[in-house]
Amino acid sequence: MLLKWATTDGSPTCGKIYVPSVAKELLEYSIPSLGVKGIITENKIVITSETIVSISSYIANFKTNGASVTVDGKEQISGVTSNSYSTPLKYIVTGVDGSTNEYTVQMVAPRVLGSGSLRLWFKADQLTLNDGDPIATWSDVSGYGNHIVQAPAPTIHTLYRKGPADGYPVAEFRSVNVSKMNLSGGVGLYVNNSGSVFFVMKLINTITGGITLINIHGGQGREISIDHPNSAYLVCRNGASCSTISALPIPKNEFLAIGSVQVLMTSGREYWNGNLKSQVPISYDYSGGASPNTIYLGNGNLDADIAEVLYFNTDLSEADVEKVFFYLNTKYKLSPK
Repeated sequence: MLLKWATTDGSPTCGKIYVPSVAKELLEYSIPSLGVKGIITENKIVITSETIVSISSYIANFKTNGASVTVDGKEQISGVTSNSYSTPLKYIVTGVDGSTNEYTVQMVAPRVLGSGSLRLWFKADQLTLNDGDPIATWSDVSGYGNHIVQAPAPTIHTLYRKGPADGYPVAEFRSVNVSKMNLSGGVGLYVNNSGSVFFVMKLINTITGGITLINIHGGQGREISIDHPNSAYLVCRNGASCSTISALPIPKNEFLAIGSVQVLMTSGREYWNGNLKSQVPISYDYSGGASPNTIYLGNGNLDADIAEVLYFNTDLSEADVEKVFFYLNTKYKLSPK
């Protein structure tokens, strides 16, 4: 039970005794009409859907140990009250003593972001495998069917591991196994030179020559890499050159939500757990990729555990970037870095 300090005179314990704190929490949250449960981390609740392409009003089911729950002064009744989820909601839970606790509830639907520009969405928790199983196919849930498959050689293995990402599974890529997953015949991967890509990953190590996280369109295509040995995040035109945005070394052996946004042929931004680390000029033109509509995740030199990947074929606004990280940080219990 949570406790708080109360003071008295003459106590043998430095003038302090413990009294129970007043209950005022949201314990469960869901949107039954969408078939989704909210993820609660501290005072943040994220609702996400793989399928919806617009956000409107919904009725929530919730459980609370408080005396009452309100949004904008309106009493909330589980299974009855409808709210618009187009903007974040502030839920106020009031305890029996009148004290309050505030929760931010936000719906993040990746297919809505960037004017519907999501083209890749890989989630390890979408896989139904046993711990240690090879991942034959990692299905794309963006709606475009850009599923990646295990590269066709018996020595190439990307393995499914249960639970390392705060209870969520990961795809384990190891250079010793030449781990690689790829696709030919992708749909909608290129519109212009803008693009936004996000990973939830734990970097294990780098190797000489650097490592590839993702490549789109093969040679001369868009590539996100990690340098060696300082593990800086790189935005590249494959076979041409790479731009170091923040030049900060990515920490090893801890999970990080990391991503970048390229705006046409002008600039690139790098984020860690939602914090903007740096912005630099970037002028890469990806229109001449040697292998259009191909993808590979890792190219055999990647030592990392990857829980989630999202790619948008446009530059997301700052508001949409904030929504992506609200979802990822809440889900994986990550703090701004």
